[in-house]
Amino acid sequence: MEQEQQSKDGNSAAPEDDFLVEFDFDGNWLGLTLHEGTRAEARKVAADLVEQFDPLRLGVSKAVLQRELEEHALSVHESGPLLTAVAYTDSGVFLADMSVLAYGEDGVTRPSPKEYEGMLLKWSYAEVKGDPQITEVELPIGPAVRVQAVLVEKRRFGWGKKLSECVRYWVWPTGHEEILLVEARWLNFERTDELTDLVDRVMPSLRLVPVPAEPGPSAPESPGEL
Repeated sequence: MEQEQQSKDGNSAAPEDDFLVEFDFDGNWLGLTLHEGTRAEARKVAADLVEQFDPLRLGVSKAVLQRELEEHALSVHESGPLLTAVAYTDSGVFLADMSVLAYGEDGVTRPSPKEYEGMLLKWSYAEVKGDPQITEVELPIGPAVRVQAVLVEKRRFGWGKKLSECVRYWVWPTGHEEILLVEARWLNFERTDELTDLVDRVMPSLRLVPVPAEPGPSAPESPGEL
């Protein structure tokens, strides 16, 4: 999934995040987040996900599915998401992807949802088609603005355009300085109701957890008495 970059939309990605993003996916979404961003890490994550599929129901080979997941993980990692997930059918057909980004600057008061209205409908890679649905919601983690829109995306090298649908939540977590952007996107409009439900049902479980502290060096043991 392409994401807005600071140079294009005026947002600043959080420089150093001291938290992790978690959801209760319940098997509907597959976590595809990379931490190191290496090919080896992407291959390992993809291989582990492929093992969750029933081989008797897969319509593609495990090797093909693994390569697809691996390439997707590496591509999305370039945007610097805190979390990446994908949804697939039991037969191995890609349905949607989801990413979470954090925006903010240390020591700078974040704008309120009202002050941030100008950013809610900006996509660096697409334009909104028709009238988007904009709703204010209250999540356990804090207030949010939900946006659902059909997008007209420009293809690379200017060769035509394509339509996609997107649900994004701009979230103001209570007790944090950042604004979170949770964005899910898909191309199959026939499954819009199903995919919209997958996003909306998982959002109340959004939470931030502290990054585990790295263990410090252990103290040397005292020499025993002779």
